[in-house]
Amino acid sequence: MTMQSPVVAIRQVEAPLPPAFAAAVTQELFDKLRLEPVPVMFQHEYGNGDTWDGYCPHRTNTERGEVVMAKRLVETTLIKPKASHIQSVYLHEVAHRLTPDAWHNAAFSAMTLVLYLRAGVTDGAELWQLVSLYDAQDEEDVGTAIAWAWKTANELAPTELSAERCGEVILERYTRWRTWLDEKPQREEARQAAIKAREDATKANEQLVADLRESRYWWAAGAFLFGALAAIALRFL
Repeated sequence: MTMQSPVVAIRQVEAPLPPAFAAAVTQELFDKLRLEPVPVMFQHEYGNGDTWDGYCPHRTNTERGEVVMAKRLVETTLIKPKASHIQSVYLHEVAHRLTPDAWHNAAFSAMTLVLYLRAGVTDGAELWQLVSLYDAQDEEDVGTAIAWAWKTANELAPTELSAERCGEVILERYTRWRTWLDEKPQREEARQAAIKAREDATKANEQLVADLRESRYWWAAGAFLFGALAAIALRFL
């Protein structure tokens, strides 16, 4: 027996931005970021009591590529909404949108840093100061990953490239960097082999010199003995 009642679906409708979000995420900010605005949806936190600030659904699970933020971040309750927190969460999720499938690796960290560096000062402090190791937690060597992310972000942030293009460049560079890292054992093996070959060559040269010296001594002794025997022979002639 088939179900008689129709299937219903939730559809998005545009709504006015919460004042706290509108004050923090302005057109001026998008201009500094060189970023096209990414739609945002606000949700209450439901579930097992865990709190979250935001998330970035896979694009195929969205209507317009929107990101999601916790509604409590923009509502005045016991704590007044803070512009720097709103910006950092929004840009964190936007960075996910610009580096799809990167999760929390060095590429994502670099993208976040580009956005934070371009955002500049909010609430009296540079937004990049809110960056944490969490952004690169998926890397085996977080320290090396953060160093790469900083270097990459510092190169890209001052450019006129759009944020979207920065994301593409970062992913391209990350692929090359990961390949370079993955080949590190082979490079080390080749380096050690080259060191051993130089050491073996040095030892061979040293042995050759030693052999030549020994041969010289034998030739000198032979010459001396030959000369002595020749002198003795001449005395009896």
